[in-house]
Amino acid sequence: MSVPIVRLASLKDANRFREHVHSLKVDVPCDERVLHGHDSPLLQPMSCGDLKITNRIAVQPMEGWDGTSDGNPSEATIRRWQRFGQSGAGLIWGGEAVAVSHDGRANPNQLVIAEHTKKGLAQLRQTLIDEHRRTTASGEPPLIGLQLTHSGRYCKPNSQTRNEPHIAYHHPILDKRLRLSVSYPLITDPEIKAIIADFHHAAATAYELGFDFVDIKHCHGYLAHELLGGHTRLGDYGGSFENRTRFLREVLEGVRCLAPKLEIGVRLSAFDRIQANPQMASWARAFPRMATTLFLTDGDSASTQKIPP
Repeated sequence: MSVPIVRLASLKDANRFREHVHSLKVDVPCDERVLHGHDSPLLQPMSCGDLKITNRIAVQPMEGWDGTSDGNPSEATIRRWQRFGQSGAGLIWGGEAVAVSHDGRANPNQLVIAEHTKKGLAQLRQTLIDEHRRTTASGEPPLIGLQLTHSGRYCKPNSQTRNEPHIAYHHPILDKRLRLSVSYPLITDPEIKAIIADFHHAAATAYELGFDFVDIKHCHGYLAHELLGGHTRLGDYGGSFENRTRFLREVLEGVRCLAPKLEIGVRLSAFDRIQANPQMASWARAFPRMATTLFLTDGDSASTQKIPP
């Protein structure tokens, strides 16, 4: 028996909402009225281990794609980060997906973390803090991080109209989407090791610039996530579960070594919209104490194939 889909906007008050969830035989508690101002739970501080967050409002990382061609912030980028500060959010989770190298950009206007962009990234952080203090009249700055990424098969570092993919293995659906031939070269193990070193350098730079944490982007079909699905890939970074998780382990180990006081988050796609694989339960055991936070998100939606155990 199918259940009709009810538009949330049609549930005009708490009673109507409760009636609806009760009809679904679901228990979802809700308050009778929305609390405002200092009474709002969104404005209550919280902690995660040793991390203190001034409220429960967060800015999530997105690719702004409004930087300069060399990966520096533009006036538009600075204006966005000013608005992040004006929001009063206590957690800036990445704020921006920043490429660890020029070749790893998903767009020719994506930010890059490198020696020549240090000044610009430091300006972004300070601009956000200044606006936050001005807006909230608080001396406590928000918790600010950078999301670090390499876009893998979705790289477009030099032109909006030219794909420059770095692929870990040949995918029967995604290769067709990018019009890649069966002879298109795979990224090599030495090239992967160089990208891991880029992540290490990027994280150390983020710590040097005063960011509180980095978020390792391991999701949504980008390079790190694609390596996780590299069952047919040969070499050190494909095939077995140990090899397919080697990229993330080596990234985390290097960051911990170079910047031991820097907090680390991982935004991880644990599946590809495919039949569940029992190995996914091994993730929590595979990275003990390496990351502060493991944020699970959905995967790339291109495939409905089964993967072998």
